[in-house]
Amino acid sequence: MSFYNNSKPLVSRPFVSKADFENVFKEYFNPLVNFVNKYLHNIENSKEVVQITFVKIWHNREQIEIKTSVNAYLYQIAKNSMIDFIRKNKHNLAHAELNIMQIEQLSDDNASALDPYIVRQAIEKALAPLKPKSREIFELNKFEGLSYEEIAEYLEISKRSVEDNISKVLKHLKEELKNHPYFFD
Repeated sequence: MSFYNNSKPLVSRPFVSKADFENVFKEYFNPLVNFVNKYLHNIENSKEVVQITFVKIWHNREQIEIKTSVNAYLYQIAKNSMIDFIRKNKHNLAHAELNIMQIEQLSDDNASALDPYIVRQAIEKALAPLKPKSREIFELNKFEGLSYEEIAEYLEISKRSVEDNISKVLKHLKEELKNHPYFFD
């Protein structure tokens, strides 16, 4: 079940049942970590902020009623948790050169622009005309996280062939997505 939606909420109280909460957690944990990490530049701190976000949601799940999309709500809560984290750890995070004012000015539109569902959809559409083997190699690397060596072993091809395919697909994607509103501003 997908909770992504840009126009209206799919459910007004998505966190009441444990199963729904777990589904939202599984679907959004990594995208929220990536979002927070763009500002904190520290993956462990970013994971901690997202954990804090979901703990807040769990503790307040009975009172939460979403009037926007689940996506926008989660990104806003993660942003607020990140700001709280920065303020509490300001002296420890000096090296990150964080600008709280910039983070606070992030709009809800920015959260939807970062929507991993839209990004993934655009990439998959751009990948569609490619040869199945090239597409498979790219997806194994970028979506499944396999290394070039692992892909070469799995598909019984050379590492160099994997590198060439990834390079060609990336060039193709750059060309296909250059006019997409979410890429290459």
